[in-house]
Amino acid sequence: MLAGRYRLLSLLGRGGMGAVWRAHDEHLDREVAVKELRLPEHLDDAGRRTWIARLEREARAAARLRHPGIVTVHDRVTGEDGRPWIVMELVRGRSLDDLLKAEGPLPPGRVAQIGMQVLDALRAAHQAGITHRDIKPANVLLEDGRAVLTDFGIAAVEGDATLTSAGAVLGTPSYMSPEQVSGNEVTAASDLWSLGATLYTAVEGRPPFEGASTGAVFIAIATRDPGPAVHAGPLEPVLRALLQRAPSQRPTADQLQARLASLAEDRPPTAPTVLLPSGPRSPRRRQVKIVLAAVGGAVVLGLALVAVAAFIDTTQQQVREKRDNARYAANRKAVERMTSIPGKVVTIRRANDADKVYVESELCDDGTFSVHQCDVDGMIDSVVDWLGMQPSVTSVRLDDPETECEENPGCAFSVRSEGEPEISEVAIYSQYLSEPNRSIVLGFRVG
Repeated sequence: MLAGRYRLLSLLGRGGMGAVWRAHDEHLDREVAVKELRLPEHLDDAGRRTWIARLEREARAAARLRHPGIVTVHDRVTGEDGRPWIVMELVRGRSLDDLLKAEGPLPPGRVAQIGMQVLDALRAAHQAGITHRDIKPANVLLEDGRAVLTDFGIAAVEGDATLTSAGAVLGTPSYMSPEQVSGNEVTAASDLWSLGATLYTAVEGRPPFEGASTGAVFIAIATRDPGPAVHAGPLEPVLRALLQRAPSQRPTADQLQARLASLAEDRPPTAPTVLLPSGPRSPRRRQVKIVLAAVGGAVVLGLALVAVAAFIDTTQQQVREKRDNARYAANRKAVERMTSIPGKVVTIRRANDADKVYVESELCDDGTFSVHQCDVDGMIDSVVDWLGMQPSVTSVRLDDPETECEENPGCAFSVRSEGEPEISEVAIYSQYLSEPNRSIVLGFRVG
C-alpha cells in the first residue's frame, strides 16, 4: 500500500528512470498507473536529489497538460523511503513498441493515424512551453484506436533550471535528434525529428539509424542521411522531411498535420487551385508574354551558371573525398599494425573526421555486469603501459578521477603524439550492450 491509498497490483514495465505499476486507488475505487523512481546504487546525496528533482519535474510538466493524447497525472505522493511516486491515468493498451515486436511493421495509413494523434499531443505540449525530448515507440501507448503520449521524465520545461548532469546522456540514442546528439538546444523541431524516427520505425520495422554502440548511432545521426523507407509508400516524403539534420529544414507542425491527415484518410493532398483568365488576347497580354520571355532567358542563363558552379563544387568534393579516403586507408593500416591493444577489439570504424579511424576495445564484461567486479585500476595501468609502447606517444596523463572510468562518458587521457600514427581522444567508459548488460571499453582515435 502506497501512501495509505494506492495498492500496487502488478508491474507494467521498466525504463531508464523508473518502473510503472498497475495499482488500485482505494479511496476512489479505480485502477491507476503509478510510476516508481529508480535510483542508481552509486548515487551520492547530490545525485539522489537530482534524480528526484527529475521525477518532480515530470509530474509538473505532465500536470500542466490537459489533452486526450497525453496521459493524465492524478497525484504525486512520497514513499516511506522519501522517493516520490507519480499517480497517473491507466491506459489499457500496449505500447507501439510492443505492437511492433508482436506484429511487425504497420501499413503507412495506420502509421499516419498514429503520427497525427501524437503530433496533436505534441502541439499541446509545445504550446504549454514543454519539449518532450524522448519521443519513441515505447512512449506511445495505444488504446482502442487512441494514441497516448507518456513519460515526460526528461522533458524540458520553460522556466525550469536544467537537471542534466555534465556528460550525461538523457534520451534513447536511436530517437535523439542531431541537435540533441550534438549537445545543442533542443526545441519543438527536435521532437518532430524524434516523431519522424518513431514513424519510420513503425513502418519499416527498424529505426532509421542503428549501430554497434551508442557512439556509432550518434555519429550516424549527426553525419548521415537515413536509409530509404522502402515500405513507407506515400509516407516516405514526410519521413524524409522530418529527418532532415537542420531543424530549419523540417516541416512545421501545421504543415505536418495537413499531410498526415490526408495520408490517414487515404486521400491525395490538396493541390493549390490555379485560375486561368479566358477571352480574347489583349495588347497587355502580349507585353506580359514578351516580359516572360526575357525573364525566361535570364532564368536559363542563371541555371547554366548554377550548373557550372555545381560541377566545380562536385569536382572539388571528389578531390577531397579521394584525399580523405587515402588518409583513412593509411590510418586504418596503422591501427591494424598495432599490437597488444588492451582488451578485445570490437569496433574499427571511420570517425567523424572523414580521414580518421575510431577504435573501441572491450576491457571488461562479465555477462551480467557489475562495475565493482571490474579491475578499473588494472585497466588504467594496461592502457597507460600500451600507450607508452607506441613510438609516436611522448606523454600520457589521466585527466579524470579513476572512478569515472566506470561511468558514461567515462574518464579521458591526455595523450601527446609526435609523428605517425597520431593517437588522440583516448578514454575508458561504460557502455550498454543490451539491457541490462554493460561493458567497460577503451576508445581512441588514430589520425
